[in-house]
Amino acid sequence: MVATEAPARTRTRPSAEPPPRRGFLRRAGAAVLGLALCACAVYAQTLAMSYDQSGSNLTSHGDLGETVQTARFSVKATSVISAKAVDTRDYRGNVRKVQTSHLFLVIEVSATSPKEPFKFNAFTTVLVTADGKRYRTTDKVDPSLTFFNKWIQPGLWPTGKLIFEVPEEAVAGAGLVVASPGGGILVDSLAPEAEIDLGLTGATATRLTSGPEQYHSLAGT
Repeated sequence: MVATEAPARTRTRPSAEPPPRRGFLRRAGAAVLGLALCACAVYAQTLAMSYDQSGSNLTSHGDLGETVQTARFSVKATSVISAKAVDTRDYRGNVRKVQTSHLFLVIEVSATSPKEPFKFNAFTTVLVTADGKRYRTTDKVDPSLTFFNKWIQPGLWPTGKLIFEVPEEAVAGAGLVVASPGGGILVDSLAPEAEIDLGLTGATATRLTSGPEQYHSLAGT
């Protein structure tokens, strides 16, 4: 008897499915990345724009005693005096005298807002000298004694003082620049600003540098 063997059965495995095509996803991702890079480039160009390109149309000009109006606020500088000492507050809240070996320029200002209430701050308020140097308000004076403690609100004109510590040679030709603050910790480079000519020339500048008050009180302002 001849033995026979059943023919071997070959099991065919199903072929693996082809991997999904990723070309579309890659193209979509590249497009999104390209748009993001373009946006960053435009933003960087905006930041790099010169003052004349980006800010000149947002700057309103005026003189001492005049109301300078911008889209977000109106402001007026009414007087400028110089002093060798002014008030501040210590950590206990007590008012005490603080001195300088240079000059304190004390500028009295008032302002109002057409819509939203806000406060000015040291980051957007500067004294600009005739040769372009910029001075922030002094950190020797507690802000609670200055204009920065005033709420600028519709229909009201609160008055306060800005105090700058500067060398005598910075007085002649100096002007005040005030901008509305941006949100958070960022400074809005496109915020409207007021540039005020303080009239610090000739006899006025000489009077401030040669005959400053020995002490100017800020308490109660």
